[in-house]
Amino acid sequence: MELNALQKELCTKANDFCMASGPEPALWLFRVFQGVTLQQWKDMSSRLDLKQWLTLPIDGDAYPHLKQVQVSLEHLAYQTDHDPLTGLANRRAFDRILDIEIERSRRSRSSVTLAILDLDDFKNVNDTYGHLVGDEVLTTFSRMIYDTTRRYDLAARLGGEEFALVLSGTGLIKARRVLGRLMNSLREYVFTAEGHSFSVTCSAGLTCYKGSVDMNVKQLVNLADSALYKAKEAGKDRLEVSVIPDIELVSKDTLVQANEKQFLFGKMAE
Repeated sequence: MELNALQKELCTKANDFCMASGPEPALWLFRVFQGVTLQQWKDMSSRLDLKQWLTLPIDGDAYPHLKQVQVSLEHLAYQTDHDPLTGLANRRAFDRILDIEIERSRRSRSSVTLAILDLDDFKNVNDTYGHLVGDEVLTTFSRMIYDTTRRYDLAARLGGEEFALVLSGTGLIKARRVLGRLMNSLREYVFTAEGHSFSVTCSAGLTCYKGSVDMNVKQLVNLADSALYKAKEAGKDRLEVSVIPDIELVSKDTLVQANEKQFLFGKMAE
């Protein structure tokens, strides 16, 4: 095809225009396709991955074509923030929204709880049953996580078999109940592959922030990650809670003991 030949010519190793970005010069190319309807173009665009092409009628109503551009942009925006396999938020969206939640918590002194979850021995699933079955496990668990959240919570896939839940306005006690139900649902779910049945478990690390101390995304994630590591070390299929960051507000010369501080701020974070 002419367009394929043109693309090959432009995208040579010596002149890799196809990979150009930023302020590099660009060129609009126009081609008239007579007798092609908008619906026919939609079907062709989907089949041949021609979403980068913009169509406008030479005569007639341009609105349907401009609407199609809007739909394409919305689809691209969705892809930017969502994991293609599970449909959950991706790491980019997770970092941005968690940063917003931390700031909201700091301003309002309200709780935000972060849970990081990791499927136990997931490599064994891929090695034993193949990656398609592994993908089924990931998508099934993703649906469980999504069903756990409220409209203003965030469910995300951070990568591989690692997931995250950001529970806005939720303290430790309620978060533990939520995570307990989620982990139990996964534990009781029976997967089948090649005539065999198997189950999967996950471990989780939990941390809660109430806005009383300075905190950023990396620090809060590290707290949850540390708790997750303890859960793995303790035998997996369990939930561990990190030290509460706001506990540092309690004066070191107070008579309240460390474990009492943890209980005190745990109640504050409910």
